[in-house]
Amino acid sequence: MKIILVGYMGSGKSAVGEQLAASLNYKFVDLDQAIDSRNRK
Repeated sequence: MKIILVGYMGSGKSAVGEQLAASLNYKFVDLDQAIDSRNRK
């Protein structure tokens, strides 16, 4: 199952996502960081 959080910048998606992933034992992926790391290659 995948959970996707959507909202405005600065609304806390990453903070909530990290906590949610930890509590559900899921892998957390920050899409902004993933896109940034791919573009730096």
